[in-house]
Amino acid sequence: MKAKIFSLSVLSILALVILISGVSAVTLADWDLTTDGVATSVDTNVNASDLGVGSTISGLIFDPTDGATASGWNQGALGPNDYYEVTLTIVSGFNAIINLISFDHISNDSTTSMSFDVKWSKDNFVSSTNIVSGEASTTTSSPYSSTNTNIALSGGETFYLRIFGYNADAGETFSIKNLNIDGTVTAIPTNQPDEITSCSATGDSNGDLDIKIKDINVMKGFGDDDKFWYPLDEIEVEIEVENNGDEDIDDIVVEWGLYDVDADDWIIDDEENDFNLKDGKDNTMYINFKLEDVDDFENDDYVFYVWANGEIDDANNTEVCASDSEEIEIVNNDDFVVLDNIEYPATASCGSEIQITADVWNVGDSDQDDVTVVIFNSELGINKIVEIGDINDFDNEILDTFIEIPSDMEEKTYAISLKVFDDDHDVYKTDEDNDESKYFIRITLENCFVSSPALVSANLESGGKAGEELVVKATITNSGTKSADYTIKAAGYSEWADSVSIDQSVFTLDPASSKEVLFTFSVEQDASGENQFNIEVISGNKLVATQPVQIEIQETISGFAGITGNVFEGKNKYLWGIGILNVILIVFIIIVAIRVAKR
Repeated sequence: MKAKIFSLSVLSILALVILISGVSAVTLADWDLTTDGVATSVDTNVNASDLGVGSTISGLIFDPTDGATASGWNQGALGPNDYYEVTLTIVSGFNAIINLISFDHISNDSTTSMSFDVKWSKDNFVSSTNIVSGEASTTTSSPYSSTNTNIALSGGETFYLRIFGYNADAGETFSIKNLNIDGTVTAIPTNQPDEITSCSATGDSNGDLDIKIKDINVMKGFGDDDKFWYPLDEIEVEIEVENNGDEDIDDIVVEWGLYDVDADDWIIDDEENDFNLKDGKDNTMYINFKLEDVDDFENDDYVFYVWANGEIDDANNTEVCASDSEEIEIVNNDDFVVLDNIEYPATASCGSEIQITADVWNVGDSDQDDVTVVIFNSELGINKIVEIGDINDFDNEILDTFIEIPSDMEEKTYAISLKVFDDDHDVYKTDEDNDESKYFIRITLENCFVSSPALVSANLESGGKAGEELVVKATITNSGTKSADYTIKAAGYSEWADSVSIDQSVFTLDPASSKEVLFTFSVEQDASGENQFNIEVISGNKLVATQPVQIEIQETISGFAGITGNVFEGKNKYLWGIGILNVILIVFIIIVAIRVAKR
């Protein structure tokens, strides 16, 4: 049978829905088909042609009850080639996504199971994609609605929709009405990046590949997630890539970047490692970056883009691309100065000096005068004002200073604050959220000894004679309120003793507890009389107690028979010499007296 094509002429567009939001859902085209098949509602950025009919269909009418009605449908189960058709063309400069296709359907013959297929194409059915297969209703008009079609169309592309009918009886009519296509339309920026334009051109006709910006967080800095950012903020973006098709997608590469709309240039851009996605699967990734080059952010309007290229594992290895974006404001008109690259030691010793350095950035578009940084911690007794001076817009100066750590501190981690002040001695704050330019560094103190006062008493334990050992017993008591480490020393004994040994010179005492310590002195041979030494108690690198101790040393006297060895050393040599001389003189006097008497 000779094929017949019936088609109504393309009518002018009724601009009933005006594009206000770039992403709000709108009715792209709507045909009620109960009178003449005219498009009754079309968005201003798409062109819709009216209902046409395919081969072998005859007797097309528009029935007020059934809508578009025709007979002569394919009576075979295979190879249907009879159809209704509508087209939709996207105006240049816009992109669109078709989310929903719906219509009502009915057949006038209840003895058969007439079937229909809904298919679409972007190349006038050189190739096509099936949306749904179903059976026509035979009792009352039944609605059909597609779900999650996600058909992406670029400016200038035409969308062809056909509703095929088959398995019909001779003379059976198949009717549709209220044919509706819904979706979203977005304007393509005139200075959109080439990469995004290319991605849109590649597209994803089946909506298999999808990429979404799930979440944006300012991890460090003064911005407000997906609303606005400040220079030097550190950003984390959560990205989800989905395979919504029935085939695997291989070699997916996710690329991303921050685009300066005014400068028409990338500020930051990068790509992630490639991966594969099985059908129905998704992959979540996190992108982290820092708005590092402050002088790159002199404009206001930026867009964060993310796009994914992949290859469907089908007979044609079809290339697909999907993208998503988020508009971002970079705040650069505040009087605001911040710190960056703060460097300091993570640990320090008590009594030491530590260095703190940082970049002091003016992230606003106005020069700042007499900037200062105040470093503060009440526990450590730190309150240091560092003068930075004048800083030009989008420029920086250097903070480089030292702070002293007290020696008598507890071993723990201390939070030290750094605040940036303006020439009015007010801390810098953001205009948006009133956040202060305030930072904390945390330093852990080590090698510290907490000092505690001590009481000392002492008495002679044994000895007390020259040339012998002398033992003094001392009692050390912790008179403080905390446990403390003590080191015991003896001082000032060199005049009467050669050396001293202490049985336990280092120990720890709880509050109100005591410890006995023995000092053993080696007393010199010629020592005598009253002598003194000091007991010193050290805690936390600090001398916390000094106790003088008086001792009496007795002189040692020996007879002639005891003179051996080194008895003539030192003072004894002198004394023994005088004694011998006296003896000689006495003997001499006796001899002279005897001689005189004999005469």
